[in-house]
Amino acid sequence: MVEGKRVYNSPLRAEQAQRTRAAVLDAATRCFLDEGYAATTMKDVAAEAGVSVQTVFGQGSKAALLLACVDRAVVGDDEEAPLAQRQVFVRLVEAPDRATKLAAVRELTLGYVPQAVPMLEVFAAAAAGDTEIAEAWAEYERRRFADQRVLIGSFGPWLRDGLDADRAAEIAWGVFTHVPVLNLMRGRGWTLEQYADFLVDALERLLLD
Repeated sequence: MVEGKRVYNSPLRAEQAQRTRAAVLDAATRCFLDEGYAATTMKDVAAEAGVSVQTVFGQGSKAALLLACVDRAVVGDDEEAPLAQRQVFVRLVEAPDRATKLAAVRELTLGYVPQAVPMLEVFAAAAAGDTEIAEAWAEYERRRFADQRVLIGSFGPWLRDGLDADRAAEIAWGVFTHVPVLNLMRGRGWTLEQYADFLVDALERLLLD
């Protein structure tokens, strides 16, 4: 009798693979932020991570690494749950009153901007020169707008007269994307706290009664 081949799943092996992936993505993030997407090579990432080039390719193509780095920056970790399922986002959407929602907007901004905005800048620059990345960017922007539509839609009872959730989301999209953040914080020297306070104040003035 011939026994079937035993499948052995080692928790230690899985943990090691996760550590390797995290190290590669950490290194790729630093390289993309320091050098830009186009100038970064897989050898650069390998050297930064202290692993072989083959190990880096084992985590995907350069484009796949960029998308993984962006995902990590947006949600803050390696978990697969999207931003819309994160506690801070859900707490904002489900908050029962205007004041609590605005406080949650500020909290979300303080956590989101430092980690996500620099990588979105890299992502946008890469999309301008790479068709594959451009397609991914368009899909990513669609998903981000959908998340923002949910967020702004949760303010429905407090929106200005004549302003529906779709138009309010479009206004917010035009005013609060990563470009104005960079213009104010990097260009004009605003602190993160100043920007977060501005965003909450502007949201109230532009969209709410």
